[in-house]
Amino acid sequence: MLRKYGLGLIFTLASVLLAIGLQALGWFDLANFKLLDFSYQLRGPLSSWAARQDNPNDSLDVILIDVDDETFRILADISWPYPREKVWSRTIRNLVDAGAKVIVFDIQFDSRDKYTALATSVFEGALPEGFVDGDIAVAQAVEYARSKGTEVVMASTIKNEPSRIPPHILVVPNDSIMSVNPDHGLVDVEEDPDHFTRRYPIFSALPQEPDIWRLSLGMKAVKYYLDIPDDPGLTYDKEQGNFIYGPLRIPTYGSDHPGFLINLYGPASHARIGESEPWATFKRFPLVWVIDTEDFDLPIFEEDTDWMDTFNPSSSFNSMMSMIDPEYEVAESPFKGKICMIGVSVEVVHDYKSTSFFDYLGVPSLMPGFEYHANAIQTLLDQNFIDVIGDTIEFTSDSAWTQILLIVLCAFLAYVIISFFGPLWGGILTILEAAIFTSLSVGMFTSDQLWFFKWISGNKEAINVPAAGESAFVPVIAPMVVMVLTYGTNVVYKFILEQRDKHFLKDTFGTYISPDLIDQMYEQKREPQLGGEESVHTAFFTDIQSFSSFSEKLSPTDLVELLNDYLTEMTNILLDQKGTLDKYIGDAIVAFYGAPVPVPDHEYLACLTAVNMQSRLAELREKWKSEGDRWPEIVHNMQNRIGIATGDMVTGNMGSAMRMNYTMMGDTVNTAARLESSAKQYGVYIQVGEATYLAAKEKFEWRDLDYVVVKGKSEPVRVFELISEKGDLPEGYAELLEAFHGALDLYRNQKWDEALKAFQDSDSKEDMFPGRSMNPSRLYIDRCRYFKDNPPGEDWDGSWTLTTK
Repeated sequence: MLRKYGLGLIFTLASVLLAIGLQALGWFDLANFKLLDFSYQLRGPLSSWAARQDNPNDSLDVILIDVDDETFRILADISWPYPREKVWSRTIRNLVDAGAKVIVFDIQFDSRDKYTALATSVFEGALPEGFVDGDIAVAQAVEYARSKGTEVVMASTIKNEPSRIPPHILVVPNDSIMSVNPDHGLVDVEEDPDHFTRRYPIFSALPQEPDIWRLSLGMKAVKYYLDIPDDPGLTYDKEQGNFIYGPLRIPTYGSDHPGFLINLYGPASHARIGESEPWATFKRFPLVWVIDTEDFDLPIFEEDTDWMDTFNPSSSFNSMMSMIDPEYEVAESPFKGKICMIGVSVEVVHDYKSTSFFDYLGVPSLMPGFEYHANAIQTLLDQNFIDVIGDTIEFTSDSAWTQILLIVLCAFLAYVIISFFGPLWGGILTILEAAIFTSLSVGMFTSDQLWFFKWISGNKEAINVPAAGESAFVPVIAPMVVMVLTYGTNVVYKFILEQRDKHFLKDTFGTYISPDLIDQMYEQKREPQLGGEESVHTAFFTDIQSFSSFSEKLSPTDLVELLNDYLTEMTNILLDQKGTLDKYIGDAIVAFYGAPVPVPDHEYLACLTAVNMQSRLAELREKWKSEGDRWPEIVHNMQNRIGIATGDMVTGNMGSAMRMNYTMMGDTVNTAARLESSAKQYGVYIQVGEATYLAAKEKFEWRDLDYVVVKGKSEPVRVFELISEKGDLPEGYAELLEAFHGALDLYRNQKWDEALKAFQDSDSKEDMFPGRSMNPSRLYIDRCRYFKDNPPGEDWDGSWTLTTK
């Protein structure tokens, strides 16, 4: 008992310690992150989530203003970066007029406006009359926005310059823009080790100013959208372990990381499948639309629609329509009361993130950086955070005890399973345990514990979409690994104990009981007994053509070496195809298929073995030839013949009470032996009975050989030559088979002269390689001559009786 359970517990404890160690080293982090990605993709986009809230006409709070391919195409004459007076100040003013509450730039304006700098350089420091400084224009637009109740948030970043002291520096918009004190937020976002982006910082701090919390771009956008006052600003609740910012409670991703997991609302908004419409996770508008007003002419006339004036009551078109129709209503601005996030999706700028929706529905799509900020903002506004059980996916001081508890619990369950069930059922139940645990984790993320059944049934759309704050994630990879380790170590330990017991039995009984029976005796917990079982199996016989000639040409030592080489290769092929080796009789191999372990397609496997044996023998002949004079010519031309028959036979333990073997007996066995020996009369090398042919005919190429009464039988059987696998006929065989089968039809219709001539034609197509002195066509030529002189009569059934084996 101690040996069985005591050491098993020790192996389980070792598995637990190993799993904890590997988790602490971060070996499972990537797999856990990928499981999180899978959970996202299974849940699908949350784009329609807002539509199921109290206001069905509402959309997400963030609108994307995109420097996309359309913008780049239409503004091709205006090189990037765009002039700030002509484009960016106009963008701010137009969005303010359209009712935007917050305008956020994920574009840095730390350097001077390129066009202003160029003009200053050309005119030696003084701008020409009428030229507007682009940075001052942006500053004035910020002031205009503030006067209308709209706040503009600029982008800032922390850069590391090793040559500086201190090396870290805060980079903000240039002095001209900062002269009006626009607020700014950090755009820096960390990647996970797999270069995917899943987290979002609440704030960052310069190493030389650790007590100054500099909010991220998304946090600043939320501040002005919710009108959060500066006092008290962002505070930390130690008891709850989260940050408080106005009405928001923001859980942190571990105590060492002032950030949170973003609950992505869907794939990149510009991404699409084939020619379908883009995903439009967020409402997205090309930048060129936003600057398209009556007083701004786009470079491409056909694209100049004054789209932005659609929402301006005082535009020429709306004024005219109001005069025509007093009840005319101006279209409501999609920007009204929204956060307008401005960024770049065009590939030339390379501001992209790999996210959990990267290959959603098999379509790879990177997310523009500014849309990643939009997802963070929406997550904050909806309080739609992901609750990671243990606080972090990685093994940290915050998650250590939770993850250790999960590992120990799963290891214990796996140990209980393997203790009460055998390796097979134990493995199945352990896999089921791991599957259930994983399913629970994904179910907690999707708020749908029936997700797996909906998924496998193809009804993925029926999987629930969780409400805000209902998604949770459990890092399950380490617990799953400890299940496998516990199962594996205990199974290996049990196997070692079983092998000891088997060795004892072999040491005791091995001198007079075959090793296979020892295994059977151990597994069935009984001594072997004489007897057999009748069933349908396939018998297989093969031996070397003219083997007696080899004995004359080779010394006994060389003969044994050659035979061992040959038998080893042929036996390996036999065993690879699930054959059961019965015995060797000199150069002959006797085997069968379908016992002691049932094999559903034993006929096919027997035929495949025969084809593979012929192929391997051809390789061996080339090898022997390459050895020069080591072997005589008869070895270079070695051929083997194979007979295969399927039918009822008895397989089982046969012999004496003291010594027995697992073998086969029955009429089918005799038929297979006759087919192998009679193959030489036809000059073929694989002869197969009708039952085998019928079961495997669709997978191989055949020659209809004869309707024959073999030696020792009274009833005729159809026999076939197995040539190759389907579609792999040797060159010239297609013409040969067509000619031969045509001649065979004439033969069976007793048209002896025509058949004789047809067989002579097919004989000319036969492959008469060295060592082959007969072929089926020649055999039938002799028969045709015989029957021409000795007609069989009108009631002849087409059969032929063999008089020799």
